[in-house]
Amino acid sequence: LLASLGGGGGGGAVEAAAEEVSPPLDTAHYNVLLSCLSRPRRWKEALELSARMGERGVQRDTSTYNALISVMKAAGKWKLALKLLRRMRSEGVPPDTITFSAAMAACARGGEWRSALLLMGSMRQAGVRPNTVTFSAAISACEKGGEWARALRLLRQMGDEQVPPDLITFNAAIGACAKGGEWERAMSLLTEAMPAEGITPDSVSYNAAITAHANAQPARPDGALSLLRAMEGEGGAPPDNFSYNGVISAFGRAGRWEEAVALLRQLAAGKVAHGGEALSPDLVSYTAAISACAEAGRAAEAAALLEELRSSGLPLSILPFSKAIAAAAKAGEWRVACATLRQVSSLQLRHNALTTNLVLRACDAAGEPAAALSALLPLLRESAAAGVASPADEETLELVPHLLLRAAEAAEVAEAAEGAEGAGVWSAEDAAQLRRALGRVEAQTAAAAARRAAKIKRDAEDELALAKLEREQTAAA
Repeated sequence: LLASLGGGGGGGAVEAAAEEVSPPLDTAHYNVLLSCLSRPRRWKEALELSARMGERGVQRDTSTYNALISVMKAAGKWKLALKLLRRMRSEGVPPDTITFSAAMAACARGGEWRSALLLMGSMRQAGVRPNTVTFSAAISACEKGGEWARALRLLRQMGDEQVPPDLITFNAAIGACAKGGEWERAMSLLTEAMPAEGITPDSVSYNAAITAHANAQPARPDGALSLLRAMEGEGGAPPDNFSYNGVISAFGRAGRWEEAVALLRQLAAGKVAHGGEALSPDLVSYTAAISACAEAGRAAEAAALLEELRSSGLPLSILPFSKAIAAAAKAGEWRVACATLRQVSSLQLRHNALTTNLVLRACDAAGEPAAALSALLPLLRESAAAGVASPADEETLELVPHLLLRAAEAAEVAEAAEGAEGAGVWSAEDAAQLRRALGRVEAQTAAAAARRAAKIKRDAEDELALAKLEREQTAAA
């Protein structure tokens, strides 16, 4: 009854309803309720329910904390997951394999790979033996951080401790290699290690290997395409959008924009099937193809693809616009860059500093400082009015004084020129407004710098602790 009720309304309402038809709720009842709050947006309800257990004198046990930490994992609240683990141990409640695995998975989702690996050490110190799920969570954390060497070390450790890897383990390890562009190691896992363990690669495995080829230095589009063709073959893992997008990206990074666009066209023509249904390009497909054009400085082709994307009805993001602006900037098409930036505003997409700076640099390179400043000021006004972060950063703050100086020089030339109309001239009043707007950017960048410094310090401390742990493990081995 509790489980069926818990999937619907709030935990408190279900709790009250249950108490009307049953004896007072005990630990087991609360654990069932907590397990029903696993959806990401219900983490606050889970914490409130846990607090009421304390208020009512209901003891929290290992299952209680496992459910709570799993809720935090689903919600991406890794700090709360670690806080709950500390509170659990301070209360004398013994953590088990599920506890540590869930906490490590929460850290992995938050990109906190160091914290996840430190938990592996804490787990051993607590006398809890890691299993396949635990190792997979640790390797996934390494994948998120691009720590391929540590991921492979953990995989070897599994063999040493006779813990069998599964498909999830290998996919995370291949993914870690993909992040680092380690295509040879990714292929070794895919074609040698997995078959040796009797594990059949799936689409995720192949897609990660394709990404490894795309991220290689230099990119290896032919290797990526070969994997795609193997997936398309008889008995292969069926390719999906991720597969094609990875190959498009590989072509783009290799400067082979025409082949990237050709593969996009193949998708658009409905000639590719997955699970009996024809695949079609998605936002990532178009972004990868536009990026390929940007790498080659093909501004017209990038603009055409962007327009095609806009007409497709697919959901939009800032990224394809940024890539199209980069293509225009590379080709010296500053007017196209400015026009594309205005499209972002008209579509009410969220601007970012990268895109802003691309436009500023394009205008500066073309000798159009006033155009650059005229593009920037509305963005700062819009972000201030909306109460969101300004699409500007330290680089913007460095560019603006230079642009103001060049614009002032251009204004003097225009004023001195007989019959000058003042078109494109940046006025002193405009400059004053811009400087006021930049005050917000300065405060924003200072806060961001402080956050980065704090994270760097914390990461350095974790790195030292992790290095010590790894030395102890090596000595023990």
